[in-house]
Amino acid sequence: MGRVKANYRLIITCISIFLITFAAGAFIGNHLQVGPFDRSITAKAERGKQINILFMGIDARKMETNSRSDTMILASIDSKAKKIAMVWIPRDTRVEVKRNHYDKINSVNYLQGPEAACKVVGDLLDIRVDHYVVTNFAGFAKIIDILDGVTLDVETDMFHKDPDPQLRINLSRGVQKLNGQDALGYVRYRGTPTADIGRTGRQQKFIKALAQEMLQGKTILKLPELLPELVKNVHTNIPVTDMMTMAKLAKDFDSLEIYTQTLPGYSYTDRQTGASYWEADPKIAAGIIDDLFAGKKYDVAQDPPNWVKKKPEIKLDPVVEEEPEITENGEEGTGELSGEQPGDPSNPEPTEGQPLPGDKLPGETGTEPVVEPGEKPETGTDNIHTPPGDSGEIPSPQQSEQPAPLPQPASIDNTSIHGY
Repeated sequence: MGRVKANYRLIITCISIFLITFAAGAFIGNHLQVGPFDRSITAKAERGKQINILFMGIDARKMETNSRSDTMILASIDSKAKKIAMVWIPRDTRVEVKRNHYDKINSVNYLQGPEAACKVVGDLLDIRVDHYVVTNFAGFAKIIDILDGVTLDVETDMFHKDPDPQLRINLSRGVQKLNGQDALGYVRYRGTPTADIGRTGRQQKFIKALAQEMLQGKTILKLPELLPELVKNVHTNIPVTDMMTMAKLAKDFDSLEIYTQTLPGYSYTDRQTGASYWEADPKIAAGIIDDLFAGKKYDVAQDPPNWVKKKPEIKLDPVVEEEPEITENGEEGTGELSGEQPGDPSNPEPTEGQPLPGDKLPGETGTEPVVEPGEKPETGTDNIHTPPGDSGEIPSPQQSEQPAPLPQPASIDNTSIHGY
């Protein structure tokens, strides 16, 4: 009898421990933002928590399964207020991908995978991102065609020539219904002065127009055709049960309650590598989701801080005009060179104190052969004396140069034809 009571008490104790543990786990899962319970979209929707999903558009071609993310959008769904805030993150946004190592945010998905991209975006916006949806652009065009296109007001003519027909863009300005290929060209076009930043604005405009098409009741009839394309071209970690929850939420949303914003920042050039980045404003990025839900908007282009140094300007020295040379006759030189040019190997420039070949020394008559420095002058009537200054000594008056004697005429008849 005592043994039965002991077993009964043991069973009661085990059941009590299980119930206490289960209750504590349920409490933690329902009230704290930790644990596997809170990561479920269904659980978050039931508690009115925000649901953060990272959408990435890639251009995987041929047999590629992954690529750099050409488009990154963080969508935050407020299931309680029935609102959606969407932040476009420029693909050139500078982020820390490793310790003290920075790169463009579009490289994270390609090099480390979508889970790492969620972590980087979460750190950038100071939120938790558990879910991702990666869409290939090729499938994007087919999905638009299944929806019978999207009506949109194209704000300007768009033209891009490319050898690949899938990359060509030729759109005219005005309201029109875009098919899948034209819609893809519209969201990818970067031919405006604002390039990628301007493109994110067009993508926001397109998403709102697409939402109007998808939230119509006739879209349900197209689900059998849509689902195979979604499965083929969309990669996500959202379970099927959570997808059903999102479908139920979607029917209660209005396209007017979608708030969009490009991540504010400024252009930045790394002085060491020369790479150009989009530097997000850290203060705005940390609270941008809550600000969008509150109806606040920001200018995309923000003033850079003082620590961002501009590129050094190249300053050219002013051209200084040389004063004209004054000749010995008091005339100004024209600056034009005539005759032999200096630097000619065949006409070396004389050193200071050395006469030019055509110059005559005082007392000389006629042209004399030039004596090279270091050679002794020949004796006789053809003797040429070294000009003063070649020996480095100042000649004395006794050693001054004397003119060479002229030959004496012969004493013959001056009337003769052989005269002097």
